[in-house]
Amino acid sequence: MLVEKLKTAVVSFSASGNNTIIAAPSQGYIAIDHINFIPSAAVGMKLISGTTDLSGVYDLGIRQGYTMENTTHNQDGIITCKNKEAFIINLDAAVQCSGFCRYRIVGE
Repeated sequence: MLVEKLKTAVVSFSASGNNTIIAAPSQGYIAIDHINFIPSAAVGMKLISGTTDLSGVYDLGIRQGYTMENTTHNQDGIITCKNKEAFIINLDAAVQCSGFCRYRIVGE
């Protein structure tokens, strides 16, 4: 059973490079339970915790939705950031990406 309060972050950015989705918590770590977004054009993206890559580059096509869901209710979520690190999405081009993210701060 997950006991931490579920929070929501809007995913909306259009800059190439690193885009902070969830700021680093002062205590604990970010556990993401759901994320979805749609790029307005083809783009390469990767997931990052602080300065550590959490994924390789995903090559997304124009308006190709990206979704991950914690269907097994894993305590660490489907994406787990390191302690006191931000969750970042890096784009290889300036493309508008829109969606939302549901997450918890574990150990807050």
